[in-house]
Amino acid sequence: MLFRQAIDEFVLYLQIEKNYSLNTVDGYAYDLRCFENFLIQHGYSVQLNDITKTHVRRFIQYQITKENVKPRTIYRRISCLKSFSKYCVKENLIDNDFMIGIDTPKTDSKLPTYMYVFV
Repeated sequence: MLFRQAIDEFVLYLQIEKNYSLNTVDGYAYDLRCFENFLIQHGYSVQLNDITKTHVRRFIQYQITKENVKPRTIYRRISCLKSFSKYCVKENLIDNDFMIGIDTPKTDSKLPTYMYVFV
């Protein structure tokens, strides 16, 4: 199965079965298309069974070094790919979960901003 077909099925799953908001579904679809575009640009196969964790690691590295993507965005894209791969395993679209062993990077926690009242 092509990666694009699996994305379409996953997006329908998120809309219908999970009842995710339109913004969430659009975000997932965008992140998956970014990964697909990376695979195409670098000459990798877009067959779902051909994707490995090495491809994912190279995608993450490319996003950080070449695209200057912020850590929170990387975290979100990894989370999206994990959800997608779990769905693919559950639906028997792939044999092996290509996200096993991929950890999300630590994100910097924002300190709370306090309001000061001057009297």
